This record gives sequence, C-alpha cells and structure tokens, in this order.
Amino acid sequence: MRKILMAAATLAIAGPAAAQQQQVPNAQTGVVPAPLPDPRDEELRRSLPDPRELKELGETATRAVDALMNVPIGPLREAVEGRKLSPKERQETLGDHARKDDPYIRERMRDQMGVATVTLGVLAEQMAVMTPVLRRTLEEAQRRVEEAARGTPPRNYDRR
Repeated sequence: MRKILMAAATLAIAGPAAAQQQQVPNAQTGVVPAPLPDPRDEELRRSLPDPRELKELGETATRAVDALMNVPIGPLREAVEGRKLSPKERQETLGDHARKDDPYIRERMRDQMGVATVTLGVLAEQMAVMTPVLRRTLEEAQRRVEEAARGTPPRNYDRR
C-alpha cells in the first residue's frame, strides 16, 4: 500500500511535465505555439465555486455564528443544573457565557471566519489553475498504466 501511495505522489509531482503537450517551435519564427484550449478544462473551472460566492458564504456563516452567540442558555443551564437561576442568569446568552473566559470572543470568531473565507477564495482560484493540469496528469497516468497492462513498450520521450 505504501508503494502505491508513493507512486501516486510521484505521478502527481512529475506528471505535469510529462502531460504537457509537445510543442515544436515554428521553423521560421522560432515561436512555440500556445497549447490548444481543451473544452473540458473550462467545464472543470465552471464547476468550481466562484470566489464571490465564497465571500457571500463566509458573510452568511459569520451572521450565523453571531446568531448562535445570541442564543439564550439560561433556561438550559437551569434544567441541567437543577436549580432556579436569577433573572439575570436566565437572560445569559452563549456569547455572554463565552465572554467570561475570553472577552474578545466575538471579534476573534469574526476574524477567523474572515480568514477562512479569504483562504477558501484563494484555494478556489488555485484549483481553477491546477485542475486542468491534474486532469492531464491523471489521463497520462491512465494511458501509461493501460499500455503497461497491454504489454506495449514505453514511448521514447524527448528528454530535452
């Protein structure tokens, strides 16, 4: 199992170089043409979440956390502790209770939600770039495994 994981990691690292299309420079101009776009790459990119959607999701999650911090826990405490609480204790919210240990809990939670939102946006952008390369790498690996299973000798690749 360990060897399979190591082989998969090696393919993931070395695969992009092997999966690149061979580009031959134009004899007259010396310019290497850009690879032709693959329609599957655009479909993959569209399937990823839009960074704006992730920002809205983060704002919604922040509002949800704020709402949870405003949930009254006095009656729950009363039931769990089995005693009658004072009117002030009955009005206590989850945020009030958390603030006893950390006076900046709400600000800290909002900051963490903001960081998570930005991180998700960056990850979505990176996935949009990485996904086509990964697709080509996996296709190349699949082709090589199928050739090996059929007993086809490996191709002689240009080692420039």
